[in-house]
Amino acid sequence: MLKISRESEINLINVLIDHDIISGKDLPNIKKVSSEGDKSQIDAVFELKLTDEDKILDVLVKEQNLEVVDLSKVNITEDIKTVLPSNYINMNFVAPFKVDGKTLHIAIPDSSKLGLMRNLKAITKKNIELHAAKLSQISEFIEKLLSESGDVTAATIRKDNKEKTKTFDSELGDAGEVLEKAPEEDIEALENESEVIKFSTAVVAEAIKLGVSDIHIEPYRFNSRVRYRLDGMLSVQDHYTKFLHDNYGAVVTRFKIMGKLDIAERRLPQDGAINFKIEGKVVDLRLSMLPTANNERIVMRVLNKDAGDITLEQLNFDETDLKILRKNIHSTQGLILVTGPTGSGKTTTLYSILKEVSKPHLNILTAEDPVEYELDGVAQVQIKDDIGYSFSTALRSFLRQDPEVILIGEMRDKETVDIGLKAALTGHLVFSTLHTNDAPSTITRLQNMGTPDYLISAACSLILAQRLARKTCTDCRVPDDDVNPKVLTDIGFTPELASRVKAIKGKGCPKCKDSGYKGRMGIYEILNVTKPIKEAILKKATTPELKAIAIKEGFQTMQEMGKRMIASGDLNFREYERVLSSS
Repeated sequence: MLKISRESEINLINVLIDHDIISGKDLPNIKKVSSEGDKSQIDAVFELKLTDEDKILDVLVKEQNLEVVDLSKVNITEDIKTVLPSNYINMNFVAPFKVDGKTLHIAIPDSSKLGLMRNLKAITKKNIELHAAKLSQISEFIEKLLSESGDVTAATIRKDNKEKTKTFDSELGDAGEVLEKAPEEDIEALENESEVIKFSTAVVAEAIKLGVSDIHIEPYRFNSRVRYRLDGMLSVQDHYTKFLHDNYGAVVTRFKIMGKLDIAERRLPQDGAINFKIEGKVVDLRLSMLPTANNERIVMRVLNKDAGDITLEQLNFDETDLKILRKNIHSTQGLILVTGPTGSGKTTTLYSILKEVSKPHLNILTAEDPVEYELDGVAQVQIKDDIGYSFSTALRSFLRQDPEVILIGEMRDKETVDIGLKAALTGHLVFSTLHTNDAPSTITRLQNMGTPDYLISAACSLILAQRLARKTCTDCRVPDDDVNPKVLTDIGFTPELASRVKAIKGKGCPKCKDSGYKGRMGIYEILNVTKPIKEAILKKATTPELKAIAIKEGFQTMQEMGKRMIASGDLNFREYERVLSSS
């Protein structure tokens, strides 16, 4: 009976299907025979006489033009015993049988093993020459090799080769686990000792511990890197670079397995999701694979499950603005828009609003892409553009579900805007987002999308624009001598106020990783669409005209709020310039 790992078994079954040796219709029978006799699925294939070892060998030889080796005549030498970790040999079902100078000869059972070439080269620091061999011979040879060599680990090999980067050391490598609910015929998780698994787990676990929003894994011709986006800024994680570059292909495959993606597809972009468990908490990651000239690039968005736990009070609103916001979100109808660039915290704000308005007597429906946080008492729908289930389609179906409150993740097109505005006029409270620079320009954007002025004027009740700025670290605040009164008057401070304000910066300390910043805070402006503004919309007022009318009505810009935060020391002048100068 063959002793073959689950992953190798699946790969071989796929190779047999690809070559029309067996078909998908045979699989239920194969599984039945396999489970009844407690044997591998390949043994079941042989028992059902669907093929035999010689035919499988013949396919490999003809397809890859490999030389056949008779492993039954090969003696196991000392240098073969420690050339590869035992778990790697077991897991991948490959038989290293001869070292010839700088070349390692390895017997493989099928073409799925060709993908291990780069990986094997990195582990052994040798050139690899592949040979074809019969399955039974590989199984017997591996058993004999492992019984003679004992437990060879990556650590024992590392002692012989200090420069080797196949192993990955980090206490975070065992800190989390991927919750894999793969169907039986999918590739199962690789063994825990695998260094690539340790690496992949550590990359994700460290990101979650640091509170990172995005993980970037990027290949280049002469190096590879991992970058984390923390507090809105990307930074390179140097301690991952060497291992990643030497094992990039294996890391890509691992993340594809974690995200239930097609490991054989390397030419098209793919999207998936990973459920990751760390310290008893489940974290969801959105996975995106993008083929580039040098391999596939990976970006993972860490979905912020805490977004739904934040109250409006924690969001740094000005007291007057908070009153206006509360009055509007508790009304029975109207359109409330939250605007700002990607990553400005719009979703967190909307979730905080929904959490506050959610009551047992209200029917609340949301359409999101993706659903980031599950809210109690709220029916949340995942948009799936690939099957035609868009925001506008979802919104149409929502109106037949008798809702009081609707959240539509984004108003991407005129159709969604028009349905949303009409819903807001017919007794529904509608929340949505738009990508605009500030609150007054949002009205102009809606007009430019071709929406009638009367609809905008009648339906819009409030527009909230926001940014996220990095907060000056509270542990290392010092006066910022570079910021003098002239610099402050240039951004709108009165000369009298500029002479009194003492700008603050973070000089950098261990708590903020020497960046001078720790955490982020929201900077907001709230445009209450009052009667004078509604009239101005009907008269086709320009953005500056709308802004001037709004200011008369008590509107305060994000820049005004930013200036107050410079005065309080929470906001560094350079961060103000970065986040608000272009608005």
